[in-house]
Amino acid sequence: MRKMTLGKFIAKRRKYMRLTQEELANKIHVSKSAIAKWETDAGIPERDNLQRLAKAINVSVDDLHRIIGTEGVEDIDYEVNITPEVIAVLESYGYKVIRPETEGKNDME
Repeated sequence: MRKMTLGKFIAKRRKYMRLTQEELANKIHVSKSAIAKWETDAGIPERDNLQRLAKAINVSVDDLHRIIGTEGVEDIDYEVNITPEVIAVLESYGYKVIRPETEGKNDME
């Protein structure tokens, strides 16, 4: 069974709360197209928007992070190398990146 994507979760919560994309966008001070982009998994909200989104749809930021962190787990190709530039961008948005070369070093000390 595939896990629900963040986009599908946002759309489902928005509809459950009987909000249009435009109404949700107005609540969190973003454009309607930003909501559409997130709901179609064409992007993820930046940290500040993620916090406002969580509040608007009555879930915790941790819940949203769990969804982001588990999307498509079954399909992960563990051989893919993420460039330092991609890591820098993720970290600039406030995400914690566990670098393979540092993973487990603290366990050995």
